[in-house]
Amino acid sequence: MTTLDDLRTSALKRLTTAEFTDATATCRSNNLVIATVPTAHSAWADFALASHAALRLSDRAGRARYALFPTPADNKPYSRTVYFRATGPGLAQQHVGQVLRRTARIVPGYNTEADIPKALATALFDDSRRADDITVTRLA
Repeated sequence: MTTLDDLRTSALKRLTTAEFTDATATCRSNNLVIATVPTAHSAWADFALASHAALRLSDRAGRARYALFPTPADNKPYSRTVYFRATGPGLAQQHVGQVLRRTARIVPGYNTEADIPKALATALFDDSRRADDITVTRLA
């Protein structure tokens, strides 16, 4: 199992290697790291953080945010509460412009937190290809 400090150090190293001089990475709660870069450079950060289990969060204050997750200690399934916005055709009218909440089940070896947008798109639109219509705002 990767510790949060190891994960934070690794993320900063990857971002620094990709020449991000203003990247940040902080441990949040006891189970994730939040990394940030300027929004204008998020495509490079997507590439730099590809080796991590990373979930892109909504941008905040001109910064692209990523939730990074350590490797689980065992294969025991667990859940995360996800707060998100959805857009696009087929979205129920009562959900337009709302922050929605769902519980996502993670089964190590089968899926990771990075798969959450696909699972939410399948639940809302019956189409995992609409993952880009999902913006995760936070995890609990």
